[in-house]
Amino acid sequence: MTDIPLWRRPTRSGWRVEADEARTRVDVIDAAGQVRASVATEPVQSFTGRFAERMNADKSRAFETNGPSLPAPAREPAPLSLRSHDDQAFVSDGAASGRRREKTGRALVHGRRYSFLHTGGKRAEALRDGTRIASFRKHGSRPHNGHVTRTDHGVLDETDELVLTVFEKLLRPGRPGAVSDAFASLG
Repeated sequence: MTDIPLWRRPTRSGWRVEADEARTRVDVIDAAGQVRASVATEPVQSFTGRFAERMNADKSRAFETNGPSLPAPAREPAPLSLRSHDDQAFVSDGAASGRRREKTGRALVHGRRYSFLHTGGKRAEALRDGTRIASFRKHGSRPHNGHVTRTDHGVLDETDELVLTVFEKLLRPGRPGAVSDAFASLG
């Protein structure tokens, strides 16, 4: 479709994410170009020593292709810094491995509880306070390529758009399940 990595493309509503220069934070930007929130991301590993140049180049290429992700160690909720409101907000990527349903992403923003349920290898549902608000489907055969379509199931406000952008760009629709995890650990 295009050479722009999936994570760098705007959502269908024009929202997007941009990583900072150090690649430790992502800003969520609305369709008007205003930064609406920031979230800490997993830092890109940097190497020193004999093969550092090649290894750092490989890590940089992987980041540009795959995009940022939430901090991984315990999949604890990461603070989501909201602009203009100063409310506390959090986002979590769910379990690192196991059954697909255990990999549910979660967010708490403005007192609303959001869930990002991976319903298949390329599909996910977004819920606000238990009510489905959007469905996502990833198209394309490669994990970080192709495009994502979103079907809305009601009227969405700016808070919904912010959370759906974080879900689409950082948590990404569809996850491998336990069988895929097992095969990946063998190779």
